[in-house]
Amino acid sequence: MPLKQYLYHGQASGVDANITDPGPYKLDGHGKCGVSNGQPGQHAGQHTGFTMTGGLSHGPCVTSVNAMPEDKDGFFRTEIRATVDNLRVDGKSVLSVDRISLGLVCVYSRHWFDRPGHHSRRTRVLPMDCSFQNLTLNGAPLDAKLPAPFHYSVDRRESYLKADEPDPTILTEVREAILSSPSRVIFVPNFGRIFFGEWTLIPGVNLHSVHQISMLRMAFSSPPSGDGTGGNGQGGGTGG
Repeated sequence: MPLKQYLYHGQASGVDANITDPGPYKLDGHGKCGVSNGQPGQHAGQHTGFTMTGGLSHGPCVTSVNAMPEDKDGFFRTEIRATVDNLRVDGKSVLSVDRISLGLVCVYSRHWFDRPGHHSRRTRVLPMDCSFQNLTLNGAPLDAKLPAPFHYSVDRRESYLKADEPDPTILTEVREAILSSPSRVIFVPNFGRIFFGEWTLIPGVNLHSVHQISMLRMAFSSPPSGDGTGGNGQGGGTGG
């Protein structure tokens, strides 16, 4: 049975946060944008910035989701991007980053749809162009080590996304990057926990998983109290 339609999924936001002390402050998807009704199209969002005295602040956020129409070779592609400038958390410790950059790319081919096998109806998703610029804690550089899929070259990434059969080595590295997300964390006394490159799978249409990455997630202890993320994206898609 041939593929009848492909429903795109893509969403990006700069900063989300729920601060209870001081506050409460609810930062609900600053700069958020996303795909509408599963259809191809270009979407963009922005936010000028936010300042909370003695808490979380950030500069401009810029996001984009480009769900591209099917190309001549039968590929559906979505690119999701988000940047956040000058994110800072003031408390008993000070976290600062000049720029957070997130990118996700999602690819599916109509030629995979009727093939047997576990991966025939799954959209392939990889991070791209992800980085932290001048990430510091109390003025000292903070090493946010990200797993292998965050560092693939363009050639390696594209060969996986468009190959007839997915590279098993990359499949293993993607699985490890997702499963090891809870370990990419540091604990700072009187501040809380800081997670880097948190990669999770969430339920999507017809039980097809959506990949979600938050470049920076913070679970604050006191004060500020609450939680927040910077550089967020979701990507996936469903064929039917």
